[in-house]
Amino acid sequence: MLNNHATVRCLLVPLGAGQILIPSAVVAEVCPYSEPESDNQPNWMLGIINWRHQRVPLLSIEEALSLPVASSVKKYSTVILYGLESTQTMPFYAFLSSEVPRTLTVTEETLSNPNANVGTGVVFKVKVDKTETALLPDLNYLENRLKEFLVFSQASK
Repeated sequence: MLNNHATVRCLLVPLGAGQILIPSAVVAEVCPYSEPESDNQPNWMLGIINWRHQRVPLLSIEEALSLPVASSVKKYSTVILYGLESTQTMPFYAFLSSEVPRTLTVTEETLSNPNANVGTGVVFKVKVDKTETALLPDLNYLENRLKEFLVFSQASK
C-alpha cells in the first residue's frame, strides 16, 4: 500500500527563545558564526558577512519576525539561505541559529492551526513532537524586508 501523504525534509533551527522550521531545499549551508560588517542599520539587520567570496546580508530573524530575543545565547551557527525572489540581486541571505539545526521530516498532519494569527512574517505554527512547536517563517516577507533595506541603504550612499 502506497503512502500518499506529502512529506517535506526540513531543518529545525533553534533560536534563543524558540525555534523555526525551514524547508531543507532553501538552505545553502550551515556554517560557524563569523562577525558581520555592520553600519548604520535597523536592529533586525546585523550586517554583511563574507561567505564563499560573496557578500551576504545577515539578519536577526527574531527581530525581523518580532519574536522574543534571548540575550544569554553565546554560541551561534549561521544559516545561509538561497534567495527565492531576486536571485540576481540577492542570491543568498543569512540568519543566526543558537545551536546547530537538526533535520526533520514534516507531513501534512504535523501542521497545527494553519489559520492562527501567529505574527507578522510567520505562516504556520508547526507541531514538531507531541510537546514541541516551531514557527514556519514567511521567507518572501524576510526577503522583501532585506531588499527594501538594501535598496534604500545603497541609494543613500
